[in-house]
Amino acid sequence: MLSPCSTDTIVQALVHARRTGAPTPIAQAHPEPTADEAYAVQAGVARQLGWFTQRPLAWKVGGHPQTSAAPLPVVLHSPACAEVGGDVLVEAELAFRLSRTPTHPEDVMACLGTVCVSIEWIATRLANGLQAPAHWKLADQGVHGGLVVGPEQPFEAWAHFTEGDWCQQACELSIHGQAPTQAKGSHPSVNPLLALPWLYTHAAQHTSALQAGDLITTGAWLVARAQPGDTVDVRFEGLGTCSLHIANSAG
Repeated sequence: MLSPCSTDTIVQALVHARRTGAPTPIAQAHPEPTADEAYAVQAGVARQLGWFTQRPLAWKVGGHPQTSAAPLPVVLHSPACAEVGGDVLVEAELAFRLSRTPTHPEDVMACLGTVCVSIEWIATRLANGLQAPAHWKLADQGVHGGLVVGPEQPFEAWAHFTEGDWCQQACELSIHGQAPTQAKGSHPSVNPLLALPWLYTHAAQHTSALQAGDLITTGAWLVARAQPGDTVDVRFEGLGTCSLHIANSAG
């Protein structure tokens, strides 16, 4: 278990890494945090950087087999451009927006109003990168770099999807005009909505309760590596497209 002093040291190290762009070796200097300690670090980094004036308005949730979450500070709209210092992982995802405020965990899915195609890019502030232990990556905002969302569609057509329907949901991801990678039913949990009741409880415990208008992205259907200069395009059948151009932050 980390001491309060150690937790604050980790927060300061991750904040410094974000501000300077220099990865921190903090994970080699401290024991791996517990999940609750990782969420405390997330909250501390958010406070230091002033991400949320009142509460988070967007979340990432997922993980297989263990569910995890992170609040998101910035959501861009497609077509978007983001500066990245080097190679980056990009993920084809679906994001869902609440049209009503849920009152209990089992109420969340009934409160969904829209769905959209999204792209998350993965970035880490840790010197050992994606090789870091799981809770270190969780503390590092779930190694979130940013999220881009496409046009939102009414959720009604997907509200009664069964697991079999999700297994037939097709998506594709292409990098810089190359032949797209295509898949059906490739979400690790098959149904991308399964983690939403868990998120309701998590958000109430760690930040504030989910509310109408909140956006939730729910995990990768396809993953690819991209580099500065690439344009990433994602399409989900029946749901439209999303596009991200990756610029080089070094100029």
